[in-house]
Amino acid sequence: MEENRIITIRKRDIALAYQAFSDLMLKTKEILNEDAKRNPSMYKSFSSTELEECSLEKIKLACDSTPFDACEVKLISGQRFPDIIAEKYYGIEVKKTKQNHWTSVGSSIVESTRDKYVEDIYVLFAKMGGKYPEFLCRPYQEVMCDIAVTHSPRYLIDMELETGETIFDKMDVSYDEFRKDPRSIDKVRNYYRQKAVDNNKLEMPWWVTSENSEDEKPFNVSLWNNLSADEKRRLRAMCMILFPEAMNPKGGQKKYNQTTLWLCSYKQIVMPNIRDLYTAGGKITCINGKRLDMALPQVFNQILVFSDLIKKMLENPSSELIMLIQDYNPVLLSGNNMWEEWIKICSNYAKLYDVDLVKLINDKPQLTLSK
Repeated sequence: MEENRIITIRKRDIALAYQAFSDLMLKTKEILNEDAKRNPSMYKSFSSTELEECSLEKIKLACDSTPFDACEVKLISGQRFPDIIAEKYYGIEVKKTKQNHWTSVGSSIVESTRDKYVEDIYVLFAKMGGKYPEFLCRPYQEVMCDIAVTHSPRYLIDMELETGETIFDKMDVSYDEFRKDPRSIDKVRNYYRQKAVDNNKLEMPWWVTSENSEDEKPFNVSLWNNLSADEKRRLRAMCMILFPEAMNPKGGQKKYNQTTLWLCSYKQIVMPNIRDLYTAGGKITCINGKRLDMALPQVFNQILVFSDLIKKMLENPSSELIMLIQDYNPVLLSGNNMWEEWIKICSNYAKLYDVDLVKLINDKPQLTLSK
């Protein structure tokens, strides 16, 4: 009867409609498990496409004596997310593993192909390892335990995940709030960045922002020496802005760690000897032809050489640079002028050598370097 159709029930009581969807999925699971026990070799031979088609058939079968119409259960895999849609508002994402466990890599966290009408999604998961295949099904948001990266950030699925242990619980955000946020990738990046900081780990997420999450990152890692002169100059300026500790002449070898990680994780660039960015070229022995009593570290020459570019970048920052500063050197945002805040940091290093850095930058004297 029309009054017992899922759409009618949904209009009357959304919670009751969701319970009917849950019952449908449990019934589907039982049908699949019974059939898989009878035909284990057939199920184990299924490709992903064949498993989706089989799942569609069993969901339609499970619709009998439920508010769902089997004719309104459709496979849309390869076109949109999720793989199967039932009665417009309910979705089923079909996943499998050949192993004997309940974990797998899931879908992209950027649900750009999600059907706009689907509100509730279940994961229908096939475990093909073991004596015979087994199936479990649970609400999508209850089994996303973490996030990993293939070509883009993707969920990790754990069908046996305990309540309160999802990635959404860890980030203190609901699944619906997260998936609808246009800057979801930035939220995840910030979460893993802060997690590393809290655990005192020198780590950085290698994927970056909402703008280039899918296909703008290069697949290959490059060597620093293969970059163009302009690219080297721009990256050196960015490194000096984000990680000024590397310019501390007395900071030790560890002061370069953040710069090394950032170049590799954010730019896929490897520089075998990162300290050369700040020390190669010898020490400063003369200023405007006048010999110094004590030679100064090369890094002050680097600050002078890059000061104009750094000032330009900080006085007219790109949205990318602002984002990176928020992540790696937020002290620059503490005042009204990022350039002045950056100079303060560098001046503290210069004071160790009785160098007036502001005067050095303003006067732009001729420096003589000697190894």
